[in-house]
Amino acid sequence: MADKEAIISRPHNWTDESLDFRLVGREQAIDTASECFNNIIKNAKNAALDRTQVAMPVCSGISGLGKTRMLEEGGKILQQVTKLDPKHVVSVIVPYCDGFNPEPVEQSMSIQASFSWRLLYRFFLDYNCSHSFQEWFTWRLPSNGDQLSLQSVVKVIERKLRKKLQEPAALLYLFLGVDDYEKIERVGARQNGSKTSILRELVEIIASLVCTQSSSLILLPMFAGKDLGAIESSSIANSSNYVTNRLPMGLLSMQQVFRIAMSNVRYARLLKQAQVCRHLFYLGGVPRWVVDYLTTLRNTCEAGKPLSLDNIIDCFDKIWARYVDAYLSRLQIQKLVRLAAVAVSGQMVDPNDTFDGDFKWSKLRDSWLCLLIPRKSSSPGACDVRVPYLLLWSIGSRHAMLKTNEERAFASALNDLHALVDTTMFDLPPWQSWEMFGACFYAVRINALLVLGLSTVTLGELLPGTMMSVKTRSISVELLPSRVFRCTDTFGASSPQRISRQGNPLETIDWTSGDWIAVNDDNGVGVDIFFTLKEAATDNVVVFVDQRKRQFGKFQPCHAKDYIDKLSVCPDFLVARGARFVGGIMDCVSPSNLEKFVVPDDCFILSQAGTELFTALWRIIQRVRLSSPSTRHAKPPSRQCFKAVRKKWIKSLGKL
Repeated sequence: MADKEAIISRPHNWTDESLDFRLVGREQAIDTASECFNNIIKNAKNAALDRTQVAMPVCSGISGLGKTRMLEEGGKILQQVTKLDPKHVVSVIVPYCDGFNPEPVEQSMSIQASFSWRLLYRFFLDYNCSHSFQEWFTWRLPSNGDQLSLQSVVKVIERKLRKKLQEPAALLYLFLGVDDYEKIERVGARQNGSKTSILRELVEIIASLVCTQSSSLILLPMFAGKDLGAIESSSIANSSNYVTNRLPMGLLSMQQVFRIAMSNVRYARLLKQAQVCRHLFYLGGVPRWVVDYLTTLRNTCEAGKPLSLDNIIDCFDKIWARYVDAYLSRLQIQKLVRLAAVAVSGQMVDPNDTFDGDFKWSKLRDSWLCLLIPRKSSSPGACDVRVPYLLLWSIGSRHAMLKTNEERAFASALNDLHALVDTTMFDLPPWQSWEMFGACFYAVRINALLVLGLSTVTLGELLPGTMMSVKTRSISVELLPSRVFRCTDTFGASSPQRISRQGNPLETIDWTSGDWIAVNDDNGVGVDIFFTLKEAATDNVVVFVDQRKRQFGKFQPCHAKDYIDKLSVCPDFLVARGARFVGGIMDCVSPSNLEKFVVPDDCFILSQAGTELFTALWRIIQRVRLSSPSTRHAKPPSRQCFKAVRKKWIKSLGKL
């Protein structure tokens, strides 16, 4: 040891530069981890505690989600949330990557001895001796190294801490992070007849130590990795005696991405560039991509290069090649289409259900392609599927590679979403994008259901999360491949059967054919989204109209009743045919107070509370967009337009 008094010589995996960015959007994860830690601390002196009564936190999800960053913040979580004395809290991370890959000598040891030596190296020697990890493990371990136990190492650490603190009676806390836990299987450690995996054997040992600690040092573990099925206690394959609690970690919102950039003055100035903000918006869902992009931009500036549009695009292309291409190459295009269709269809899945062939949803989650978010209001095991927006864009850009009409219609609807919503994000106010998004959403949802083989659905399945009567929810309708049509015609009693395209009055369509989603203009006042579907039971036409509202303040029952009373009426020519009219009110802006409001038959209401269930796609749109090659190098919006929009964004972010 270079410094025999040193401890925690390398407590982090990341560089100081990466840690400069504020941890954003992980409040729920921190709260859950804190509950786990508080429970461990509360029961630390209970000698009879069962390992299944103490949950250990696990960070798991797609690559780049911020799992390692949660380990980096483990000590701070303990100090800030559990109100512990910083002098009594120490942190150490034991990684299995980035220079700490499995070594051949570990195959001659038990996993307990192997892990214990790694912990000793990280705690005392890393950056504090003349040997690298590989050299130390190869040449410096004693011949009886297999006899080392984790309990002995913890006692050595405690003794060292007490000697430094000179507080014999103080209760100490050791945060132990284990990074890239799925790679522990590659260690190939010796097992003595164990029927469980090497990883689970190690987790059992750590759990046992957590529950039987008799010393005055409390061990608080946290695991981070991509394969949740390899470690979770609820896995069917798990015969281990421990409990894990997965920390809720989702994709970031656009506001959260801007907060990351604004948390450091060296990076906040980059937001003055329109194209940088556009790129951040494209990459917004995955924290590592955002951080690496900002770091690449700043390094370019410090290298003496001007922050020109070409250099900005070059930095973005590097991130694209490093992360996005790798993500998209993990599945064949047809399977990517199915994954995307499920994500925007409103359908729920069970992790143990089959996705394709022998491929289960849990495997898809553990392959870093999607997130499975448990839906609290549904049966146990039911999950919503979340994917980065880049997956949806990639399908739209691969239209020619798709085989079936349903797949191609789905891709066309996603292309419409990109052309009508994505590319106008800095040119239109958010409420106006919400109206155009509404039209695109119906086409995307309908085509996604068709990709999944669902040609007949109930309105409850088509519009999950909306408030409607039982009678309305049970209406079954037939679906056809659909596209968005921007028209100039108003919707009402005098509406014609054929309507004209906005900007080209000579082009007309029959909007009652069941394969068009019409939206009349985009100026906010009097805008309607309207379309027809055939009722499965009667073959009668069902006419839908969707009106977007921006109710400021709380959305009260009186507002809902007023909006319903003012809904546009069904066109006369369809009334004469016996068509059924279903009207909808959409207001996702304001919190609502509609729990006891009785929605009339043939109406539906979407409030802010139901938005997540209605369409995760809108949440995805808020999180991340990726443009096509032809437009991601396009000229940015005008400086005056961008300045105005950016000023509003920064002003709103300051209130968060």
